[in-house]
Amino acid sequence: MGLLRKLEGGAGWLLRTRDILGRSQACTIRLDGPQVSGEHAVLRWTGAHWHIQDLGSRNGVYVDGRRLGQDERAVVRAGAVIGLGTAAYTLSDDAPPIAFATRVGGGAEATILAVGEILTLPGPGDGAMIVRAAAGWSLEDADEVRRIADDEVVIVGDAAWRVCLPDAPAATADAHGDGPRLDALRLRFTVSRDEEYVELVAFHRERMFDFKARAHHYPLLVLARVRLRAPAAEGWIDQNELLRLLRFDRSQLHRDIHRLRVEFGEAGIEGAPRVVERRAGTRKLRIGVADFEIVPLANP
Repeated sequence: MGLLRKLEGGAGWLLRTRDILGRSQACTIRLDGPQVSGEHAVLRWTGAHWHIQDLGSRNGVYVDGRRLGQDERAVVRAGAVIGLGTAAYTLSDDAPPIAFATRVGGGAEATILAVGEILTLPGPGDGAMIVRAAAGWSLEDADEVRRIADDEVVIVGDAAWRVCLPDAPAATADAHGDGPRLDALRLRFTVSRDEEYVELVAFHRERMFDFKARAHHYPLLVLARVRLRAPAAEGWIDQNELLRLLRFDRSQLHRDIHRLRVEFGEAGIEGAPRVVERRAGTRKLRIGVADFEIVPLANP
């Protein structure tokens, strides 16, 4: 994750896709110092690198001691020293930006970071999930799913959270890369006769991800069967109908979807939140993988 720090220690700032640095209240990163202009510089992620640009400041922007020219953009890498007038900062981490949430008013757990494109906000009813969907970011809890925008304030229980959601252009994908992607997976469910045992294995080219048998695999199995039975509907099913098939309540389903997404995310699978997709503005869900098989457990 992108991280800017004062060169001599002290305050640090998680970076958004685009940050304005300066003394003005309009800046996303507010910096003190009489030689820092109101809107001094812009620091942005381009999909491959962090770039910094002077916004017409009086005292200039320096990268490793070199002053940038007018309208010049410079690549900033980890460890680079950024000078804004006489103030000095360093990019201590030049990884891409990630989603995070900051609790309004501070307090315990003031900042929460996303894990594998899943940002989990604590609260009653197992809180809420913010996940990256195909068309942007979505907020989900046990009752609803809706689109959510960067810098929006979300209320969960008695806490208010301001969310920072990156929407940067992705680096060009390597057609021969080995990174596992959700849309290129093949799933195999191995199911006992009483369906109390659901083993899940995912395949990506020559790689295999053995998720073993877990109780939270059962909702995904049911969604796979729905997709097999109703190809014309592309697997979408109303949540109330799904709950009837599962004999679950909404909170249990919400927890199991979260566990599935985290499981795929921790395996390093790109697009993990879409293993279970929710259609915004409706109560419909579906399995996000189209290639799968369901086989009976041998020698039950």
